[in-house]
Amino acid sequence: MQLASLLVVGMVVVHAAAQSCTRPEPPAGGFATQIELLVPVVYSDGYQTFGSMIRPQGTAPACGWPLVVHVHPLGQSRGFDLGLQSLLAGQGYAVWSYDVRGHGQALAANGQHPGNGTTLWGPVERADLAEQILFVAGHTAWTGEIDAARVAVMGNSQGGGHAWNAAAWSGLPLQVPGRTVTMFPPVRCAIANELVPDAIADWLRGGQLFSSWFVEAISVSNQAVAFDPTFLQACRTAFLNQDPSALATLFTSEGRELAPMLAQSTVPVLCNHAWFDTVSAPLASITALENATAPHRAVLGTLGHGTADNTGERQLRNNQMLRWLNRFLWAVPNDVDIEPRWVLAELPLPALLRDDPQHRWNHDFTGAVTTPAGSDRLWLHDDAALRDLAPVAPQLDAMIQQTVDPLATTFNAADYLNQAVARDVNAVLAACPLQERVWSYVLPTDAELGASPGLHLQLVPQQARWMLTALLTVQPAEPGAAEVLLSSRSLARSDSVAGVAETHDLRLPPIAARLPAGAVLRLRLRNLSLRAEPMPVSLDTAPMFHDFRVDIVHGDTTGSWLDLPLQPQAPRLVTENAVLELAAPAPVVLRLRGGAGRETFPYFATVGLSGMQPGITYLNDIVPVEADWLVIASAGSNEAPIYGNFLGHLDAQAEAVITFDLSSIAPLPQVLNGLQFTFAAFVWDGPWAPTGAASNPCDVMLR
Repeated sequence: MQLASLLVVGMVVVHAAAQSCTRPEPPAGGFATQIELLVPVVYSDGYQTFGSMIRPQGTAPACGWPLVVHVHPLGQSRGFDLGLQSLLAGQGYAVWSYDVRGHGQALAANGQHPGNGTTLWGPVERADLAEQILFVAGHTAWTGEIDAARVAVMGNSQGGGHAWNAAAWSGLPLQVPGRTVTMFPPVRCAIANELVPDAIADWLRGGQLFSSWFVEAISVSNQAVAFDPTFLQACRTAFLNQDPSALATLFTSEGRELAPMLAQSTVPVLCNHAWFDTVSAPLASITALENATAPHRAVLGTLGHGTADNTGERQLRNNQMLRWLNRFLWAVPNDVDIEPRWVLAELPLPALLRDDPQHRWNHDFTGAVTTPAGSDRLWLHDDAALRDLAPVAPQLDAMIQQTVDPLATTFNAADYLNQAVARDVNAVLAACPLQERVWSYVLPTDAELGASPGLHLQLVPQQARWMLTALLTVQPAEPGAAEVLLSSRSLARSDSVAGVAETHDLRLPPIAARLPAGAVLRLRLRNLSLRAEPMPVSLDTAPMFHDFRVDIVHGDTTGSWLDLPLQPQAPRLVTENAVLELAAPAPVVLRLRGGAGRETFPYFATVGLSGMQPGITYLNDIVPVEADWLVIASAGSNEAPIYGNFLGHLDAQAEAVITFDLSSIAPLPQVLNGLQFTFAAFVWDGPWAPTGAASNPCDVMLR
């Protein structure tokens, strides 16, 4: 009981020391909320749409409730993810959502308006978003209730595009034809989910290829979205002419190239993106954030277009979003902006785990996901092997040749765009067979990836216009194990000189995965951007509709190679509890996964209230939890009933179950709302060895 009392008092002291803003403490279960479902909004071009406002009931604080603008995905409406909107409102925010131009009730209300179609988060939608914020700020019914000087913009997919725009254009002048000249209202932070910032990087794959999603969107068969006819015609013409550069020039002139603007922006951005999003890979978002000077963070894993849902990952994302809003709208010093910038969910290789919505993914927290200088270099040899030694000349080049069936009369840009059957992957493969070369490497020991692989290619194109797609896959050694895609990226050119060698260095999208000894890593180079498991078998980009050939030079030290950022496997800590309800705290159950080779090794666990930075140096590693009184009291303790199995030995599967049970001292003070417990563990390299390895931090949010 003395320890329990100290726990409660200590938590209150920690919170009081950290909290310096006037954020009202939400009650158990959050504030009761009120909703205004139908609020008309008229833009400066006469277009009418409708919004909804959800905010806490009762008297607002003196400074008002901060404003969160929630923007829905393409083809949806303002009621999208009403559960998340209500959760945020219950935690002390005024959440405003609206029907984006060409969507929801706005589509029917503006049947005769010439601007009743979408331009896919272009200048028009950017101006719409600015006027939405200005509308809320000037709405007299909310005067004193809502503080539109503290604004966040967040959303999924299309809404993520709006969030990137808000971060890039915050405080800058907007000049859109037919609209009132205005300044984009300053925003305090942005949360961009499931979309990269630049149309050129996404829809045009760096200005060289047309993404399959984009082609499908602008195709004749797409009836799901009402497009602006001028925008649609420009996109279709560029595809029919097979001229992505023309569209890239248009997009640049419209201010859609956001990465350079984000590099100068002061708006903090939180990005959430799936490894295998079927609209776009996360690399363009990552590179934009790496060049940003404002606070930024990314959560990479599952949850996106075409990916399996996972309740644990969704709770983690919701917690990160709430912490981001608390930090930058309420000035809560919760450390979210100083913690490692990249939160990586480790891809489970077995489909049974990967697709299980209840399976808790491992996580890694890291400060960088670029290809490390000390990566393992594997050279491409002409016997289809990847080796850590450069090949010895002479070496034969590998040839990838695309040959279109001369009888495939519908394999052309016009039919591909206008006929859904021509875009079917089987029809494409029949007209333009897949050609690929494969190089393999068997992992000698257990390892893990947590950053971008790098690929250096020396090529000799035989035509001016060509494309290749590189895929890095892994096949575990177990019988029947499926080959799994780790990372991929396409490369294309339209200005090569036939027979003249070119050198290309590609950064592949980063990936976090544990790779077992004996697994076969494969580098596949293809003429088509054909996706592989766990993605659906489909095309990531439209093909090129002509014959071409590219030779891959093996050479010696001037040849081609793959840089793999392999590291020894580290212990991982996961939890079944993403949120701890203060009114009735359930036991926190954690699983420590030590990794192969650590069976029966001793370990200890600890928990703190001060976050993960700075960590505690222990033996040869750093335990990622800040030292506070709770960390000291809990480290390696097995005092029942609070600390369960905080000191012990891993089992025969190199795992252990750890519990942290505060139910005996419930309810916990509601003043702790918004803080979090941070757990971490350390596994010795054998019985009480002088070395070992720390786990990742594992957070549980208090509400």
